[in-house]
Amino acid sequence: MVQVAWLGHSAVHVKGGGLDILIDPFFTGNPTYPEGYADKLAKVDAIVLTHGHEDHLGDTLDLAKRFDATLVAMYEIAMWAGGQGIEKLEPMNIGGTVAMGPAKFTMVQALHSSAFMKDGEPVTMGDPAGYVVKIDGKTIYHLGDTELFSDMTLIQRIHQPTLGFVPIGDRFTMGPETAAIAVNELLSLDTVIPVHWGTFDLLSGTPDQFKPLVERSTVLTPKAGELIEL
Repeated sequence: MVQVAWLGHSAVHVKGGGLDILIDPFFTGNPTYPEGYADKLAKVDAIVLTHGHEDHLGDTLDLAKRFDATLVAMYEIAMWAGGQGIEKLEPMNIGGTVAMGPAKFTMVQALHSSAFMKDGEPVTMGDPAGYVVKIDGKTIYHLGDTELFSDMTLIQRIHQPTLGFVPIGDRFTMGPETAAIAVNELLSLDTVIPVHWGTFDLLSGTPDQFKPLVERSTVLTPKAGELIEL
């Protein structure tokens, strides 16, 4: 059995195969995070990061240390985290796959940027990415932060994901219209959960705008923290 929960913004919890996996765990300072969720976790086995912006790095360092979790991330992010005291690292790059017990993480491309700001200067964190997570017979595609790109068709063809976490907030990612094109024309997902919306005033795209445009997938808009069985 595989369960997933959206934890506000682009944060996701995946449970399956005896593993607890967090993707982009931006909790502190995230008004859409379900308060206290992390405190209820008995364990975290892996933390997966799509890119190095602060609203995706989030609480990674604290959580990795608290739970002795393995960090799966772009090489530059992993090396930076190692310098911050994280010991369990799985550095990788786009096109690669990392296996962890019954789970496989494949890093795929995304069109975005990846750096955090320190003293007014950007600190590069490699390239942005998405992830395909295969676990317990289920295949999940977290698109990360991205614009529409035609090679989504290859990701669908090669990996055949059935659930997608799709950014819809606009300005920094796809908006509702372009996200709907991705879902309707490039991907073939059974289920879509919109992410990267509602967190900040600058994010104008909403599920109410997105859902009526989607023609060939079921759009779910769970409450933050609600576990859904796949």
